[in-house]
Amino acid sequence: MFLSQAPEKKAELVYLYDTANWTDYTVKVHALKSTSLTIGAERLAGQARLLEQAGKKENIEYIRHSHSRLMHLYDEICDTIAGL
Repeated sequence: MFLSQAPEKKAELVYLYDTANWTDYTVKVHALKSTSLTIGAERLAGQARLLEQAGKKENIEYIRHSHSRLMHLYDEICDTIAGL
């Protein structure tokens, strides 16, 4: 289910990032953190946690700096799952 929902979830994150909707972005990275933990994707969850904290603190500079890392880890996890 994580893999099948990934394209939509990634598109939402990209859209929210591109439109600078930091409130909803923070909510979505929180959800990604939670779902990542349920499948054991701890690195992805950790990155999402850091972005969630940055969103709550309105640290937009950190979000801008770290968003691409989150997306890269998300892709890595999806590729790993697809290969199982």
